[in-house]
Amino acid sequence: MTRSRRNETGELPLPLPPDTQDRQRTPSPRKPPARRPHPANATIAGQDDLFARPLPPVPAPPRVVTHLQGAEVNLGPVPLRQFAPSDGADGYFYHVTTQQQAEDMLAHGISISPRAPLRLTERHGVMPWYAAMAEDMEAVSDEGGVAILRLRRFMVHDLVENDPDHTRAWGVPCYFLTGVARQTPI
Repeated sequence: MTRSRRNETGELPLPLPPDTQDRQRTPSPRKPPARRPHPANATIAGQDDLFARPLPPVPAPPRVVTHLQGAEVNLGPVPLRQFAPSDGADGYFYHVTTQQQAEDMLAHGISISPRAPLRLTERHGVMPWYAAMAEDMEAVSDEGGVAILRLRRFMVHDLVENDPDHTRAWGVPCYFLTGVARQTPI
């Protein structure tokens, strides 16, 4: 039996063209194959990889204040004779109350609650407030008369909200000290 010159695939071996024989004899440097992303990891056109982006910041809960010491907010009494109708705004909020309540606030600080906020006004709102309290002189005289307290505006400016009712009635800006911090101060 004779063996055929055919290879196992059934084809005859053909000689290579002369220029390709030279190329095969000289070794060329091999480049590693390019890495293709796995189809499961490839992003769909138009959709970002949700795990590649940083997480959004978690908003901090608003600051809630329930008590202020008098020294923290520079709380102090102001005599009525320092107020004139032509006074402009200054760096304080004012609170008009009875003498007994004022002494308690100076001694123990200010208790704040969003359900029972402390009413504040600016300097030119003290006279209308004082006049409104003076109308009920019997109730005020039982507690020692009327007192005026002031506190630094910039120390509580994020803890106040507008009081539209008294602002409209007195024609001056009035506020509520609620103790809940706002993102945009007044």
